[in-house]
Amino acid sequence: MDATLKPLAPGTEVATIGTFYMAEVVTSEITERGHRKTVLRWTEDNPSAGIRKGDEHIWVHIAGRTPRFIVTARN
Repeated sequence: MDATLKPLAPGTEVATIGTFYMAEVVTSEITERGHRKTVLRWTEDNPSAGIRKGDEHIWVHIAGRTPRFIVTARN
């Protein structure tokens, strides 16, 4: 299996681990160290969790480690 990370396509819907809050990918790139850096925009409100629709969040997936934030993605 190829362990190389690839960027997520802009507009991809993603759900977070544990909470399943929905967001969409704004930008995604592979850094010079091979990690995936993705900017997410929340598509729902959950004030008790500090999530506001339209706010953006930067998420980094370190190559070779299990993702700690995104649990599922779909286009």
